[in-house]
Amino acid sequence: MVKVLWLTPNFNHYKARFLNHLASESDIDLHLISGTGRTGYGDKELHKNWLFKHNQLPVSKKRFGFSVKAAKAIKSEFSEFDWVLISTEKKNLLLFIYLIWLRFLARKKGENTKLFTYCHPLTKSGGGKITIFDLWITKFYFKHFDRVIFYTEQSHDLAVKHGYINREKAYWANNTIDTTEIDKVYSFSYPPDKPLHIVFIGRLIPSKKVSLAISYFEELQKRLDGEAIILDVIGDGPDVEIVENAAKANTHIVWHGALIEEHEIAPIMQNASFVFLPGDSGLSINHAFAYGRPYLTLESDNHGPEISYIEDNLNGMILPQVKKASNLEKIKTLVKDKALLHRYCDAAKKKSLEISLPHWILKVKNTLLDD
Repeated sequence: MVKVLWLTPNFNHYKARFLNHLASESDIDLHLISGTGRTGYGDKELHKNWLFKHNQLPVSKKRFGFSVKAAKAIKSEFSEFDWVLISTEKKNLLLFIYLIWLRFLARKKGENTKLFTYCHPLTKSGGGKITIFDLWITKFYFKHFDRVIFYTEQSHDLAVKHGYINREKAYWANNTIDTTEIDKVYSFSYPPDKPLHIVFIGRLIPSKKVSLAISYFEELQKRLDGEAIILDVIGDGPDVEIVENAAKANTHIVWHGALIEEHEIAPIMQNASFVFLPGDSGLSINHAFAYGRPYLTLESDNHGPEISYIEDNLNGMILPQVKKASNLEKIKTLVKDKALLHRYCDAAKKKSLEISLPHWILKVKNTLLDD
């Protein structure tokens, strides 16, 4: 039995579900210490009788890495664990240094608590820039972790190739959602011919660009010459007023709020031709693929590592930022050509099987149990 302490400043529903499956493994004893996340950003928590032990502290995500409460909670049980996870965000640097100190003290007592992380190949600054400090802090983190799990194989290979980390420490496990929860309520099918549905699923924050999604949708309405088409928006956050105003002005725009239960999401995704999120994308890519739906977005340096799951013009599209007219023509072709859309759907579903929850669990366990 391996005892794992997972430190997380926020406790969102995606994380809760897939960690619960990891905790169900007979050789993993999982504990969480979390903060309260972010307020006003559309984050949704899910409270159930989880299989892991959870200690949620009254500390925001922003303050978690500097919190005395967090440090005390960790210190009180640090040496009980075989592995302790912390993310490689800059705001966690002080807490990470404290964990290094706790590990040093534990080893002086003959205990063998180790540190690991699940992360990107590099820390970045605003706008996706990589500064000298980013390179330094990345190497500092990787030098002092006992093991590092990267979000993608490409991230793993990049970090090893550029000498950010020793190969012996480096592992990878594709980021995931609880695909088993979707399998309970949905069986793959192609989208209905009419009406056409486009889905935007994600937090309603500026970086997701819901206003641009609405603009694209309304332009597409004109190009489809009166053909029935609906934009379904799933999410909540500070940009909710943009969606509410658009829905009042255009009855073909439907806001569903923040849905976190797959039995509520499944009927919407089943009707979708594709998912379109023009802003910075992450696990929404996994979500679309789990339903066998193509994912369309725009080029950006700030996408999450999940962007590598998109095979352009096969299971989705990564469209140029500045070519709106030609982008709209590509989208129009996709929805008008049933055979083409079905090929995209097939490829999306195939990719989902490669990045499923069972694969993630196997990879993480191999990392922690590999002697």
